Amino acid sequence: MILLLIVLTVGIIKPYVTNMLFWNTYFVKFIYLVWGVYVALSGFVLKNVFKKLFSKKEVCTTSEIWLVAVYMSNLLIYLAYIIGYFYFYFVGTVTFSIVFYGLVLLFLSKKNRESIFRDLPEKYSAKKIENKEAVSLKLQLDMLMKEEELYKDTDIKLSDISNKVGVSSHKLSQFLNDNLGKSFATFLNEYRIEEAKKLLKENHKITLESIGFEAGFSSKSNFYATFKKVVGQTPAQYQKQFL
Repeated sequence: MILLLIVLTVGIIKPYVTNMLFWNTYFVKFIYLVWGVYVALSGFVLKNVFKKLFSKKEVCTTSEIWLVAVYMSNLLIYLAYIIGYFYFYFVGTVTFSIVFYGLVLLFLSKKNRESIFRDLPEKYSAKKIENKEAVSLKLQLDMLMKEEELYKDTDIKLSDISNKVGVSSHKLSQFLNDNLGKSFATFLNEYRIEEAKKLLKENHKITLESIGFEAGFSSKSNFYATFKKVVGQTPAQYQKQFL
């Protein structure tokens, strides 16, 4: 809002038509400076997501991958416009078009469209849940997940689990993100991986794909990618040591 007011005020005091030199020489640099600051701050806010992206123990949710894609797109557009300002003016517009259509195609994918916003964490207080309550909630969750095997349901939602535990979705989201330092998807996948490891040890006659579905993964590719990232081996490599 403040930036909009600044642009409108400058536009009224110094209209572009009669002050092109001012806009093209000075004010455009101010715009690029502010843009660059926002890009840098956004990267800082997403630092934990980038850590997860390159971590072998955690898997990014579709929503987190979407955030990274949007951020990288903005970064590329910003760099392209900077290059365009000093060298080739058309670089920025061409890059913007390519990135824009790329993001549209990513969003229009049915699988992505259905899950991009599903795992976005709710806003929660920066203060962690008190240790005594957190320990109790962790025990409840662990018991519930093991007894009812809720992780096997590929459509399970945060609200489904919070209702069973008897806390609000907001509080459960705060506990997972702030106390445990993991997303809802990562929380579920940890149980799914343990179930898959158990099945890989005990069931040598069913296919690896079937084991993935039995453990709660929604697709073969998701199972393979998550397992490799968390365990450091493919399901086949892991099972081979028990044959």
